[in-house]
Amino acid sequence: MKKKILFVIPSLKSGGAEKSLITLLSLFDYEKYEVDLLSFRREGLFFDKIPAEVNVIKGTEDYEAFDGDAKKAIKYFIKKGKLSSVIDRIKYIKSFNEADSSLREKKKWDLLKKQLPHLNRKYDCAVGYLEGNASYFVADNVVADKKICYVHNDFKKLGLDVNRNRNLFKKCDKVVTVSQVCLDSLIDEFPDFQEKFIVVENITSPKIIKIYSLENTPYKKDENTVILNTVGRLAPQKAIDLAVKTCAELKRRGKNIKWYHIGTGELKEEIETLMRELGVETDFILLGERSNPYPYIAGCDIYVQPSRYEGKSIAIDEAKCLLKPIVTTNFTTVKDQITDGVNGLVCEMNEKDIADKLERLIDNADLRQKLSENLAKENLGNEEELEKFYGLIN
Repeated sequence: MKKKILFVIPSLKSGGAEKSLITLLSLFDYEKYEVDLLSFRREGLFFDKIPAEVNVIKGTEDYEAFDGDAKKAIKYFIKKGKLSSVIDRIKYIKSFNEADSSLREKKKWDLLKKQLPHLNRKYDCAVGYLEGNASYFVADNVVADKKICYVHNDFKKLGLDVNRNRNLFKKCDKVVTVSQVCLDSLIDEFPDFQEKFIVVENITSPKIIKIYSLENTPYKKDENTVILNTVGRLAPQKAIDLAVKTCAELKRRGKNIKWYHIGTGELKEEIETLMRELGVETDFILLGERSNPYPYIAGCDIYVQPSRYEGKSIAIDEAKCLLKPIVTTNFTTVKDQITDGVNGLVCEMNEKDIADKLERLIDNADLRQKLSENLAKENLGNEEELEKFYGLIN
C-alpha cells in the first residue's frame, strides 16, 4: 500500500523554496507514495510544473480575500453574506496592534486558518515546506502519523518569533533546514530541540536543469557586450538594489554590459525608481517572473548573486550546474557553495567590491574559462538528498 504524504506551502510563486519543492516532486517515486499538495493560494508561477501524479488541493477564494486588502476583504464577505468572516477580518486588523509578538502571531493565525480547507484525510506524513503558516497548518490542522516542518533560512535572520516557533517545534517530529550554517543557527536558538533538527539540502538536478536550459533566450548578444544575469525576488534579502548600484558603477567605468534580472516582489517600484535615478534603465533589465529561468542563466556570460543572506542559494547551485562564472556576496552560507577564486569570486556586500570582482571577470575571458572548467570537474547536483528525505518520511 502506498504511503500517503501531504505537502503544504502558501503558494507556488517564484521563490527558492517553491522551486525546491517542484524539483523534489519531479523526482518523487509515485510507485511508493501517494502525494497531496495543498497550496493556500490558487496561483503561482510553478503550478504548471507540478507533476501529474500529484493531487493538488488549492486554497479558497475566501482565503485569498481574507489575506488581501482589508477594505476589499470586508466588502467581499459582506457581499457573500459571511458576517462571521467580516467580524474575523476586523479582529485580524486589530491583532496587528497586539504588543506581545507571540500572542500577536497566534491571534493572526487563529483567524487566518479558518479560511483554509478542512482536510478530512489522515496522512502517514505531513510536511510544512516553508517556515511560518505552512508549518503552523501542518501542526494545527492536519491529522498525520508524522509531522515535519521546514526552515529554509538562517532562523536568526528571518525575524520569526522564538516562542511561537518553540511551540511549533514541540508538535513536529522533525525540523528540516537546508545547510549546516542554518542548522547551527537553530541549535544556538533552540538547543533543547537539537535531536529534532536535520539538514536536507535543496535538491538540484543537473539533468533537469540542462534539459530546461535548451530553450531560446531573448538576449541580443554581440561580442562587445557582456551579459550578466541575476535571479531573485525583489526583496531586501536578495539585495537587488546593490545590483542596480553596481551596474551604474560598471557603466561609470566604461564597461559595456547588459544585466538581466529575473523575479518580482514588493520592492519593484523602489528598484525601478533607483534605476531611473542612476540612469541604468536600458542597462539593467527587469524581465519579471519566468517559470523557466535556465535559458537566461545558460545564455549569460557571468551569473551574479548579490544577496544579503541565504539559507543555501538554489540559484547559485543552478548556475554551477550550467558551468557559469559566478560572482557572489559573502553571505554567511556562501562557503558551502563557492570557494573564492576556484569556482567563483566572492565579494563584500557593497557595490564597489562587487564591481571590482565583475570588472576582473569582464576583462579576463581566461579567468571566466578557468572558473567554468573548475566547475566542470565538480560533482554537481545532489539527487542523493532525496534518499535522506525518504528516510525522514518513512
